[in-house]
Order: sequence, then C-alpha cells, then structure tokens
Amino acid sequence: MSKFRLFKSDEYPQHWIGTDELGGIVYWPKAPKGWSRRTPYNGSKRGLEEVDPALARGTGWPGGGRGPAPRDPSGAATAQVGLRVTHGERQKWEQAATARQQSLTGWARGELNEAADRVLESERKGKRKTGG
Repeated sequence: MSKFRLFKSDEYPQHWIGTDELGGIVYWPKAPKGWSRRTPYNGSKRGLEEVDPALARGTGWPGGGRGPAPRDPSGAATAQVGLRVTHGERQKWEQAATARQQSLTGWARGELNEAADRVLESERKGKRKTGG
C-alpha cells in the first residue's frame, strides 16, 4: 500500500489535499506543478474524501505517479484494457472511428458499451421470461 494518500474537499474545490513524504497533510493547486505551491493543511479532516492518487498526476505530487491524469472527471479510478488485434482489424476500426469523427479509443469505448448494454438487456429479458 502506498504511503501517499490523496483527498478532495468541497471546501477547497481547486486544490488537492494529500500526504507528503513525511506523512504530513498538505494542500496544493490542481494545476501543473501545483505541488511546488503546497502549504500545510490545517482544515477539518471530516470533510475529506479519499480519491485515486493518480488523479493528481501532473501536479508534481510524488504520490501521483507518472503520466497524464486519468480522464474520468468523476474521480473514479480508471484502468486500461489491452486488446491484441490484427493490423486489418485496427485499420478497419480506425476508419470507422474517423468516419464518426472520433478517436479510436472513444469509438471503441462507445461501441463496446453499446454492445454490453444490448447483451445485458437481452439477459434481463430472458430472466423475466423464465422467472429467474
């Protein structure tokens, strides 16, 4: 488990609150290099909600890891799903994404979510018919 913890607060919506290397609680702007402007946090800990440390990537906070912040604005944890595909499949998918003026990732996510919804709806209907 990481020694770093990250929190958000309704009281400070433009700041992250988290632990530093020594375990102290500090807060800093949700901005690139915001960690360089950190100050000790003396507010209430009751209103703090713990969130995924990766959300603070890009601010310079050592607990945030490397790379860009996850894209989910809700603060929910995100994960990568790897797929092995043929060159032909990828080319076809990229053409479809371009035709819809979307990124390949956005197009794939949308198509997979629609397919999952169809399957789950079909399962729900099947259970209603069988009483399961």
